[in-house]
Amino acid sequence: MQSKNKKLLFKKSIYYLVGFAPLIITLFIYTYIPEQVPSHYTTVGEIANWDHKGKVLIIPFLLAAFTYFKPRVFVEKFESQSEKNVSDAATMLFLISINLLSMLELFISLKGEDFLSKFNFYNLLSCIICFIFIFLGYIFSNCTRNSTFSIKIPVYFMDNEIWAKIHQNLGSYWMSSSIVFLPLGIICGNHYILCLLILEIILIILLPVTITYFYIKNHKKVKNN
Repeated sequence: MQSKNKKLLFKKSIYYLVGFAPLIITLFIYTYIPEQVPSHYTTVGEIANWDHKGKVLIIPFLLAAFTYFKPRVFVEKFESQSEKNVSDAATMLFLISINLLSMLELFISLKGEDFLSKFNFYNLLSCIICFIFIFLGYIFSNCTRNSTFSIKIPVYFMDNEIWAKIHQNLGSYWMSSSIVFLPLGIICGNHYILCLLILEIILIILLPVTITYFYIKNHKKVKNN
């Protein structure tokens, strides 16, 4: 019982630390931020407009408010431990994603044009795709037939064992392939990143979705016969 309470306290501490970290960091270095910071950008990453530095506090304040009020306002009930794990993972992924967005905005505010001249937004897109499919891979590996993020197939077409096998394989593939592509999306530059994006879309999205679709279609055909 005591170890369970310690584990719960640790998870809550990580949750609040991740949720409040951007606000704490931003307030700590706020005096070092220039009075005018970039606010809008062109598609090639050039600064199109400037704004007062107070705008860098918006995302951290909203994230801190969400972190504080979510457990108090949205009381969730789960039918199984796996659904709770998926919900916790989704919340943590959301917090980490907003953290990264906040840190990126803060870094651009400090470095301005020097950073944007070296930054490629295709790298960011590549990393976003990987993060999304790492998250989906985790969900598919832990979901139940009633989960929101799952393939809806009637029981009379596919039994639980085959359904679970599809989700386990798809989830494992998405997680492993996204983890491989993530560092490549960070370090690739110039025209190589475009080739990597095309490869990501084919191998992470199109290929597994197509194979799964035809597998389910053939399985239904066999069941009907």
